[in-house]
Amino acid sequence: MKQGFIGFGNLANAVYRGLKEDRSFDFAYFARSKKDVDLHFFEHLDSLVSYADVIWLAVKPQDLGGILEQLKNCDLSDKTIVSPVAGKSIAYIERYLGKDITIVRIMPNLAMAYKASVTAFHTNHPENDKADRIFNLLGKLGKAVKLEEGGFDLFTSVFGSGPAFILAFIKTFKDKIQEFDLPGSVLDELLLELTRGTTLYFMQNQKDYSIEELIKNITSKGGTTQAGLEYFQSHKISKHFEGVLDAARNRSEELSKNGDCNKAT
Repeated sequence: MKQGFIGFGNLANAVYRGLKEDRSFDFAYFARSKKDVDLHFFEHLDSLVSYADVIWLAVKPQDLGGILEQLKNCDLSDKTIVSPVAGKSIAYIERYLGKDITIVRIMPNLAMAYKASVTAFHTNHPENDKADRIFNLLGKLGKAVKLEEGGFDLFTSVFGSGPAFILAFIKTFKDKIQEFDLPGSVLDELLLELTRGTTLYFMQNQKDYSIEELIKNITSKGGTTQAGLEYFQSHKISKHFEGVLDAARNRSEELSKNGDCNKAT
């Protein structure tokens, strides 16, 4: 399959990095300016559309309407449209391109570059083999799950934005251990091992134990872990973190509503 990216920012680059060793794919892109990447660049959007079997809408939400205005004048027969654009529904895209075009909406994260993304998938033509091929492609880049569009805003906040939130939490650890007076690179290595070890602990035991049981296994009565967890619970830190996820979900919902309103007016 020939993959054509409209825009070549972080996400498109992650997809390319995750798939570039697979010889069943060819890649090209269209963007405002040529990037320092080793794949074909098209100066005109219609040239990219003619080339590609799959067209990735790798643009910012505020730029999507303008791109769709251009795309609706192109021959999209036999093309598959893939949109990772947050807050923009399939119905929004259909208003420009029509309902006959196979449109796949996804919500991935940048771990696609390492074949470790968690990606939501929904399509307007689930019976179509072209949509199935995209789902299988996403499986090469991590774990793909079919999800109703109503769940995309929450999925975006947890799995799309989640890596940034987890890193922000890790940064809190780093800020606290600055008193060790070690180089920042060493602190990063220590935190990476902490994260890797915790993930491995979860991975090896999640089939037999719940998260609550795994936490309990680490906690000694009257010990340091218990003291920290009691503070965590008494100050309702989990509720505050839920607020972070809710803020991200609310923003995704706002993008969707604003996009629909702008199109309607």
